[in-house]
Amino acid sequence: MGRMADKVALVTGGAGGLGGATARRMAEAGAKVVIADLADEQGRALAQEIGAGYEPLDVTSEGSWARVVEAVDRRHGRIDVLVNGAGIEGDFVNGSPETTTLELWRKVLAVNLDGTFLGCKHVLPVMKRAGKGAIVNISSMASYLGTPVNVAYGASKAGVQQLTKSIAVAGSRGGMKIRCNSVHPGVIRTRMLDEIYRQIGQVANVSAAEAEQMSLRQVPFGEVGEPDDVAWLILYLACDESKYVTGSEFMVDGGWHLVDAR
Repeated sequence: MGRMADKVALVTGGAGGLGGATARRMAEAGAKVVIADLADEQGRALAQEIGAGYEPLDVTSEGSWARVVEAVDRRHGRIDVLVNGAGIEGDFVNGSPETTTLELWRKVLAVNLDGTFLGCKHVLPVMKRAGKGAIVNISSMASYLGTPVNVAYGASKAGVQQLTKSIAVAGSRGGMKIRCNSVHPGVIRTRMLDEIYRQIGQVANVSAAEAEQMSLRQVPFGEVGEPDDVAWLILYLACDESKYVTGSEFMVDGGWHLVDAR
């Protein structure tokens, strides 16, 4: 029957690299997956390919969240798993403390942090009916580091890290078993990473490929990870194998956190 047989899983950013890989692995494991994204064409195509549902979702809109959660709950009668995977990279060219505009700051935090908060807020009541559930929030290795060239991104992901702990405590009250954990990817091959390398290369006056090699000097494994490297961990945190794991942080970074990058 699979590790997630009959579980209902809502995956935001499900049309992207990490979200798409996660949706695939969960569908293979027997889950009833609902992909939520603003990229309609990609999201619907993947949903059709893996036998999943699709809902258009603007994670920065509380009304959009309310509509999607209500639709999934009405269709399936519950939501067992939420993966808050939607995110944007911000600006690595004009993202310093002096050059980041308030507009950019608010945009990055709206998607990365507000979107994660709203997902937790609206799914928690549905999970409480069952007395259990699993929420996986995608943070970043940036939550542990100073990010002087992109302060908004670092702040948003550090916020996700702390929010996860608060949700984990809230989800344990009154005998509930609603778990919440954060995953912190390092350099993982996605569209977002390609855009980050393009921007870093622009600042350093090198190619994107050269920017990639520069960053990999700080990674003990010396290579870029794949979306599935993250998706398999998310699958573990979503299924009952991790029933005693909550409020924890999981790095998927090829050893990056072991190296002093100063």
